[in-house]
Amino acid sequence: FLGQFKKLTYLALTINAFSGPIPSTLGQLTNLTYLDLSLNMLTGPIPNSLGQLNQLVQLDLSTNRLSGHIPPSLSHLTRVTWFDLQTNKLTGPIPPTFGNLKNPEMLLLLSQNRLTGPIPGSLGEANVKVLDLSMNHLTGDASFLFGGEKTALEALYLRGNHLKFDLSNVDFPQGLEYLDISHNEIYGSLPKQLGQLQLQFFNVSYNRLCGMIPMSRVLKQLSPYEFSHNKCLCGSPLPPCK
Repeated sequence: FLGQFKKLTYLALTINAFSGPIPSTLGQLTNLTYLDLSLNMLTGPIPNSLGQLNQLVQLDLSTNRLSGHIPPSLSHLTRVTWFDLQTNKLTGPIPPTFGNLKNPEMLLLLSQNRLTGPIPGSLGEANVKVLDLSMNHLTGDASFLFGGEKTALEALYLRGNHLKFDLSNVDFPQGLEYLDISHNEIYGSLPKQLGQLQLQFFNVSYNRLCGMIPMSRVLKQLSPYEFSHNKCLCGSPLPPCK
């Protein structure tokens, strides 16, 4: 019946214990700017039709029991600033079309799902403020996500995957403030450029990193835990290099 409300611009049905699938007729509400179905017990796939809601600035489907693949059609939602699919049971790869998301104010939150496979290289073309892929089953390279100096990226969370790449020559965005790549299989050394960033949060623990931690006031103030359980990192705040 929701498909009848064609002029609706705001729909929030959060924390209602709703169950069952998301009706595909929601895609007919093309005037919607805000859709929040979070914190329910919704099941089944995300309807392809939601990709038609091109006026949306907020999409929150988090903390449900949604399953199946992420529809590539969601990459049409280029105006969204809050894009939240966290804490579901979504499977399969991240759609390569997500590289089309170039809203520098966007928070793209896909953590705590069951996403698999390599991260598509096209995602390195996305330009978002926050990217959270943590606690999935993603594999392979992620070095291209950092994007260098041009990107709007302020926070990157990759914790708890199976990512495996050399961190030594990664080019970090100057505006990066939050970085968590812990609990992966990342190797190499910490680039000196890390010492130039104004980091608010940083964690590289439980990887295979080695070598001297770059000298910096910010890194020196961190807890040793943030660097722990690596191959052979040394220097403040860890014990001195031999």
